[in-house]
Amino acid sequence: MAKIIISRDHAVIREVELDKDRMTLGRRPDSDIVLPHPAMSGAHAAFTFIMDDVFLEDLGSTNGTYVNGRRVAKHMLEDHDTIVVARFQLEFMAGPRRAPPEAPAVEVSMVGSIEVKTGPNAGKRLALTKPLSTLGKPGVQVVAITRQNGAYYLTHVDGSVAPLINGVAPGKTPRRLQHGDAIELAGADMVFCLTPE
Repeated sequence: MAKIIISRDHAVIREVELDKDRMTLGRRPDSDIVLPHPAMSGAHAAFTFIMDDVFLEDLGSTNGTYVNGRRVAKHMLEDHDTIVVARFQLEFMAGPRRAPPEAPAVEVSMVGSIEVKTGPNAGKRLALTKPLSTLGKPGVQVVAITRQNGAYYLTHVDGSVAPLINGVAPGKTPRRLQHGDAIELAGADMVFCLTPE
């Protein structure tokens, strides 16, 4: 960020970041940058951003505004320009007006899949792209996996013995699946995975 380093008698007093589109410099307390000295005008000068360029403008001060030894009315500042107002020396340090805004987080759509680890279908992968997918053996053990707003839910729909998710029966209510959940269904071990769509 662009800033000025304010010195008096070769001693640094403070640094000020130019964090507004326009910042005034003067003796009056309502100035953005207040330099209390009798040789300063109440409203002495102003720093104005146009795109990433900073212009210094004298506001009709009594004693003038100087950049690199020359009196100026309006001047586009460059890195390390020396500004003199009253008894103060200001070194201008160039930089962008403000930190660039962070890129908005992009929501990545995730798609679920089932990887079969054991049993006759070991090594197979089933992508869960439809709103409803069923898995298992009818009359033995069947589950329905539904997809709602990017989340996946498993419900036991057939069979007297419940399937297991991470070793625990899901109960009667739909159970939300998380990436890496281990599922035991109809004698086979499976893993639920989420990957970017």
